[in-house]
Amino acid sequence: MDGVLTGLRQAKKTLMVEHTVVALRDYIVQGNLSPGTEFPPESEMAKKMGVSKFSLREALRALQVLGLIDISQGRRTRVASHSFAPVISLLQLTLQRSKAPDMMLIEARKSLEGHISRYAAMRADDSHIKLMRQAIEDMKKCSEGELDMCVDKDIEFHNAVVKASGNVVFEIMLAPLMELLRDQRTEQIKFRGIDTITEYHSMILEAIIERDPDKAQKLMDRHLVLAEEDVMKAVKSLAQSPV
Repeated sequence: MDGVLTGLRQAKKTLMVEHTVVALRDYIVQGNLSPGTEFPPESEMAKKMGVSKFSLREALRALQVLGLIDISQGRRTRVASHSFAPVISLLQLTLQRSKAPDMMLIEARKSLEGHISRYAAMRADDSHIKLMRQAIEDMKKCSEGELDMCVDKDIEFHNAVVKASGNVVFEIMLAPLMELLRDQRTEQIKFRGIDTITEYHSMILEAIIERDPDKAQKLMDRHLVLAEEDVMKAVKSLAQSPV
């Protein structure tokens, strides 16, 4: 078990829990621990790090909230799979305290996705093209009563474009927005219909296949302008509705 403990360092005596969190985070990140890797028993970890079991457990809870580890009853603590849930939760909380959260989200999305499409047109490979094409075909098969599935396929298309950009930072930035915009996407599909949205997806895909960054960005920008218009109409309609 000593080999598994390699990389763990003692936490400083002051601010014990905080320093334990940092030490454990470094243990995961700098040790390149893959998702599913089990932690050693808590008693061994506490002894190795020179902290109490209480401090260790508090630090582990903090890492769980950050989405870095999974803690399950009857199982050893393990490194968590990559998740954007903590970021999504933070954004949700922040937006609940903000004015016009829907418009903030769509503005952020517009600022990102047009440029992402440019890079996708320069870097997409056959696997990305296949994912985009499949998402479009699946969305076309959706019926009006399958809105959740339609939204899933809409998100799959845009996620494929992000992956095609070849920039993981774009993925990290956009993933939380994709989930937070789910309700907006549902309303847009209701308002615009499936055909209009898949038509834009198809044109964007063709621009990417043609390796035309300017065209891809222009089409994505127009696609998102329509989404913004739909959000504005929905907000206006809600404001005018009787209480």
